[in-house]
Amino acid sequence: MSLKAMYNDIADNYLIANRFGAISQSHQTAIEQMKNFCLGIKPHYKVLDLGVGDGTFLKKLQLIMPQAEFTGIDVSSEMLKRARDALSLITIEGSAAQANKFLPPHSQDLILAHFINAYIPINVLFNEAKLLTRANGHFSMITTTYDSFPVAQQCLAEFISTGSILSSVVGHYYKSIVKNTTVAANNDELMLAFKQNQFEVIAHQRLEIPITLNTIDELAHFGIEGTWFLNTLSIRMLPKTFLIQRLKRLFSKIFTFPYHDTHIIDVVLARK
Repeated sequence: MSLKAMYNDIADNYLIANRFGAISQSHQTAIEQMKNFCLGIKPHYKVLDLGVGDGTFLKKLQLIMPQAEFTGIDVSSEMLKRARDALSLITIEGSAAQANKFLPPHSQDLILAHFINAYIPINVLFNEAKLLTRANGHFSMITTTYDSFPVAQQCLAEFISTGSILSSVVGHYYKSIVKNTTVAANNDELMLAFKQNQFEVIAHQRLEIPITLNTIDELAHFGIEGTWFLNTLSIRMLPKTFLIQRLKRLFSKIFTFPYHDTHIIDVVLARK
């Protein structure tokens, strides 16, 4: 599967990913943060969404920033089409990792990086934010860390410790994923990234959303098609049928049902 095809496919999985309210609750929290600091009041306030998707968040944001000028960047042409149908904005088809090639430096009042840290390394996102925000501009990030899904991680650790050939292979691959991860390991590492990149955190809420999945099919649906359990592009770009069949077989050896866990999401607003 090509990169663009993969992102176009993800465009259809919003309801799956939001099954327990992770996206909608995170979006509402981010909007409340912006309202509390009175962002977007002045005319011609410029907002750049580094992963605009179908425009769902910007459409909500428009209600509190009616005079703002919105720009959205995404590699998915399908998502950009949906965003244009949802609201008036400038769209850019391209990677958020290269946003500075499309826009003038220090031209944006607010930059959004919501749920794209799993695709783009955190240092790259900060670099784009530094290059494109005005002095005293703001940066809004919504992301997970490896603090999320602690029960799943405990189940995986116990499986790896069994010492079978399969568990050894899984353990080796999991260590490789963690080593090359694009997201912060935990809350402390996330906060340090803001500090090191000269952004002052002015609001931070950590959402802890309980989830319950009753069958292996529900787990595969939420974790694979909803993308929450897949944190590397190399896995996501495999053919979906191939991926689901093999991961369901693996998950059946690791998880017991009903499976209860906690989806942990950090919603951060920072000032440059």
